[in-house]
Amino acid sequence: MPGASFVVKQEETIESMLQRNMQGKSKTSMKQLLQNGAIMVGKRDEKGKWRQRTLKKLTDIVTVGETVFVGKKPEPEFQMPKGLRVAWEDRWLLVVKKETGLLTVGNMSEPVECAQTYLDAYMQFKKEGGRVYVVHRIDRDTSGVLIFAKNEETQMKLRSNWNEVVLSRRYVAIVEGCPRQKEGTIDTWIEENERTMTMFVSSPGHGKRAITHYKLMKTIEKDGMKYSMMSFELETGRKNQIRIHTSHIGIPIAGDGKYGAVSDPIGRLCLHAQQIEFEHPETGEVLNFTSELPKEFEMLMGRD
Repeated sequence: MPGASFVVKQEETIESMLQRNMQGKSKTSMKQLLQNGAIMVGKRDEKGKWRQRTLKKLTDIVTVGETVFVGKKPEPEFQMPKGLRVAWEDRWLLVVKKETGLLTVGNMSEPVECAQTYLDAYMQFKKEGGRVYVVHRIDRDTSGVLIFAKNEETQMKLRSNWNEVVLSRRYVAIVEGCPRQKEGTIDTWIEENERTMTMFVSSPGHGKRAITHYKLMKTIEKDGMKYSMMSFELETGRKNQIRIHTSHIGIPIAGDGKYGAVSDPIGRLCLHAQQIEFEHPETGEVLNFTSELPKEFEMLMGRD
């Protein structure tokens, strides 16, 4: 019975299972299937990743919850690298969740290790075209939710109307110290130093205006240092905006030595793109995506 599949309900040998589910199959024909690599067993692991193996002997054991495939192979799955996963997609868009340490887009010195290149390969695997199109970015050391377009037209609709299409965009960060007010707005102009490739607050009218709204969530003291968890809503989306603004008001993001931090409590930049809500550029539907806080944040700040 080629092309069959069975869910394992009790631990047993593959011979025993096939005898019960494929009546009329001789032991010789079962051995032939095994020799031809035509019997496989697969199961999703604790992280939801598909794991499969090819059985070789009639005495091989299958376990509860596995699926046995006879005479056919299950559809292959694209192996996304650690630190990147697709959270949602349709014919126009990909919404992904990125961990810290992975570039959004490659550069001349690192053309491969980036989310865009992996998603290009994913699109080729699915035969949906050869590439994805960048809509917005988050820093290499920032984790969280990202949007990519599957075609250039959709990309342009999002990027050209970004401020109108994006209804809310929230980040969570752990900063050194505590803001003077529990909530407020930081409104400055920022520029980039072309020599050092760092951003800085400039005088009004120079560079680009950047507006960040913030709220204090929690403050703790650890190892002689005060840390505060804060949420940020972006009214504008400038490069390194939250990092510059927190540094500007004297509370740099923990782990951000580039912008004045003196501590690194969890071995990474303590900035996370937690949520984005936007209007779908093709369907008009309002979509809202969130990315759970990194466990390291909770370990440092404690659970409420």
